[in-house]
Amino acid sequence: MEFRHFRGKEPPRFAHESERELAELLDAAGLPWEYEPRTFPLERDENGRLVRAVTPDFYLPDAGLYIECTEMKSSLANRKRRKLRELAALHGEVVTLVGRRDFERLRRKYGQASGSRNAQSRDSSGNGARPTFTTRKRPSSSSTGEPSDGGEPSRSTSR
Repeated sequence: MEFRHFRGKEPPRFAHESERELAELLDAAGLPWEYEPRTFPLERDENGRLVRAVTPDFYLPDAGLYIECTEMKSSLANRKRRKLRELAALHGEVVTLVGRRDFERLRRKYGQASGSRNAQSRDSSGNGARPTFTTRKRPSSSSTGEPSDGGEPSRSTSR
């Protein structure tokens, strides 16, 4: 599939089918998006080498919003949630986590079967309507809304 609203340099290589599915929904909604544009360090060793980090799956540049998606069982996603809380504490970035239940709601709303491998741009009535996503950007410490590479981090909201 060709993504019309993808804003990255290289074509995305998704780590999981749920990431592709979310990308297709974002693209069908006409939202510009980037895939894994930035890795945030969480811990370095005494020599400065990166030991732990987090790379959110998506960035919506128009909203200044990072999204992480997972279809792990809630009990298994605790480690991921802990890393996202640490990211917020260290870098000031709040990442929206789209979990298993969120995916089920999106699939129902946009007419996809559970675990669908192909995101469709239809609403639940099947009338061909494009999905609409509403994003809201809150005031940011970054004047551009772009992910920062150092210095003062940009801020994003979780909802």
